[in-house]
Amino acid sequence: MRSSFADHPAGRSAFTLIELLVVIAIVAVLVALLLPAVQQAREAARKTQCRNQLRQMGLAFHNYEGAHRVFPKGGAGVASQTNAAFKSRWTLSWGAAILPFLDQEPLFHAINHNETYLHPDNIGPGQTLLPVFLCPTAPRLEDFRPNGDTPTSTIKYARTDYSGNYGERGLRCYPATNCQNNYADQGGGVSGGRGVLLIGIDPVVRIADIVDGTSHTLMVGEAPEGLHSLWIGHKNVFDQSAPVSAKAEAGSPWQSCHPALKSRAGDFCDFGQEFHSYHEGGAHFLAVDGSVRFVSTSADVKSLAALLSRAGREVIGEF
Repeated sequence: MRSSFADHPAGRSAFTLIELLVVIAIVAVLVALLLPAVQQAREAARKTQCRNQLRQMGLAFHNYEGAHRVFPKGGAGVASQTNAAFKSRWTLSWGAAILPFLDQEPLFHAINHNETYLHPDNIGPGQTLLPVFLCPTAPRLEDFRPNGDTPTSTIKYARTDYSGNYGERGLRCYPATNCQNNYADQGGGVSGGRGVLLIGIDPVVRIADIVDGTSHTLMVGEAPEGLHSLWIGHKNVFDQSAPVSAKAEAGSPWQSCHPALKSRAGDFCDFGQEFHSYHEGGAHFLAVDGSVRFVSTSADVKSLAALLSRAGREVIGEF
């Protein structure tokens, strides 16, 4: 039997256009409120991963030191395939030296240790992207970069977002600029940087050389846009001359922050050769004792200089 109109429920009406627009507006407001919280949660997770990777490196450094009784060199300082004197002084970068202690022993043995990373034997190993050297907060605009000494080269190597501490220049006597990155002003006559990961003919550094204390001396920090930020590179170590994450801009009081010296991405000072990060408010650093410290962009520059010094006998202030 055919049903009549009266058999259907009466009074059910559809949304009006105004009601629909109100619902959409409410949803948009909720999304706008939730999005920053979601982004903050994601960045918190990325920062945790970044810290954990530095802790992994800290364990690798200490295992290296346990095996060799010294910390590795930062790098050779100069890489040349033609200059015999430079080739004779070739040494692995710190990033390559600790590979066996980062569960990368096959990659370590794939490197020809008798040749610079510019040698054809080492191009393949040097193009291996290693997650432990990549901070998840840093944008991945490029995964491979040329040797920083020849930035127009078409041969590129895997990036790293972390660099070694070679010391500081000028920070501890700011606003003066006449203090150099060595200990000669203390009568020590020690050549090379004030930091931990030195290069070239500089001496190697032992635990006993960390006079300022292993918890008050930094070893590695974030530097994702450095011109020499290659894990296999010859001078992935920096001597800091500006605050953490300082940007290159006109009128900056820091000589390394002249606009002509900005990094290719991010506009960081000295072609990115100053510690910096994409985290809000500062950057992570690995201390010699294996702890990870977050150093603020507003940290007192003399305190930062003291943290970058292994034997300055400074008193550490707030940072």
